[in-house]
Amino acid sequence: MTLILYAIFKPVNSWGISSLAAFFSLVGLTFEALRWNPWGVDVAIVLAGFYCLLIGYLICRSTFLPRLLGGLMVIGGLGWLTYLSNPLVAYLSPYNLACALIAEASVSCGS
Repeated sequence: MTLILYAIFKPVNSWGISSLAAFFSLVGLTFEALRWNPWGVDVAIVLAGFYCLLIGYLICRSTFLPRLLGGLMVIGGLGWLTYLSNPLVAYLSPYNLACALIAEASVSCGS
């Protein structure tokens, strides 16, 4: 999915934001495969949050997908970024997880 979205959104922005999003996703997948969680922070989920923010921005800038999907993806990215703080995750759970999953599912099914 990362490589497909990279190819789709590469023409949308000439600054290389699609490349940066793909980088965050691939590094996050690597961290997930290694199960590396320094300081108790799930790095793979945080990197997925940055990926979602960037993809959401690219969706908003594109002309071939509804901007609503981009907004949902940005909200989903913010949901994943709450995993930077364990107390914040404990306070917002399960709402942060629901926002992130709904956003990613809408983009996967909607595109």
